[in-house]
Amino acid sequence: MKDSQPSLSRRRRDLYHVGNCTTTTIPLDLIIEILSLLPAKSLLQFQSVSKLWFSTIRSKTFVDSFLTRSKNRPRLLFTFYLKNSWEKFLFSAPEYDDDKSSSVLARYDMTISDLDEICGSVNGFVCFRSVVSSKPVCNNKITVYNPTTRHIMKLPDVTSGRRYVDALIAYDTVEDQYKVLCVKMFDRKTQQQQEHFVCTVSSSQKQEWRKIENTTGGSYKCVLLGHIFIDGALYYRIDQSRIVRFDVRAEKIEIIKTPKESHVSVAYDSALIDYNGKLYWDV
Repeated sequence: MKDSQPSLSRRRRDLYHVGNCTTTTIPLDLIIEILSLLPAKSLLQFQSVSKLWFSTIRSKTFVDSFLTRSKNRPRLLFTFYLKNSWEKFLFSAPEYDDDKSSSVLARYDMTISDLDEICGSVNGFVCFRSVVSSKPVCNNKITVYNPTTRHIMKLPDVTSGRRYVDALIAYDTVEDQYKVLCVKMFDRKTQQQQEHFVCTVSSSQKQEWRKIENTTGGSYKCVLLGHIFIDGALYYRIDQSRIVRFDVRAEKIEIIKTPKESHVSVAYDSALIDYNGKLYWDV
């Protein structure tokens, strides 16, 4: 009695035939709509289906559409690290649970090595910084990660000497570019003045740090936690009464003095809030 199951070669031929029919009979706009509903991990795998799917998934139109949908489904990003280890593990979880369940399932995204400080994130891109000390020179290694695609973009090292360095990532909504703002703090011992540098995050062009001027003057010794990105500008606190505004498109630094009634003796517990596109300082 013959086996009723089709042979392996026949099943492969039928699958190939179905695949060809799928790509020729289903309209391209419908394929794009279906792909846009899939998770990023699946899209990375489906790039190898055909040249058409590869170019479609990599196209700017599709990426922008996928990003817009992702913003409507925000996720919380957090890291874990092993004691006595340089490895960090990135996880993410839905910010809002449609099922209104008491438990949320976190998703493992990637492992990062040799980086000791997270400097912020925007649109899912995460900026990390690590310091390699070789007295009297300190080299700061700044890296941008995309946990969704697991793409790593290393920026040129920043030599800071004795000065503390901080880095923040922002997004140029006009040019569709990500930029990292690097701040070399003012050093009272050596009287080295504070400096600001910007680097465009790109895998297709040469990356370099461009020095920008602080048109409003004034120095500061640290960047406090709680920075925020609103409508093409990055805001971060530097003390109890001042906020820095970085115009991402124009690459300009401006120090803003807050109203006297908002001054507090301890600014570490306060936060910057985006309320309907306007900046608020919650003290």
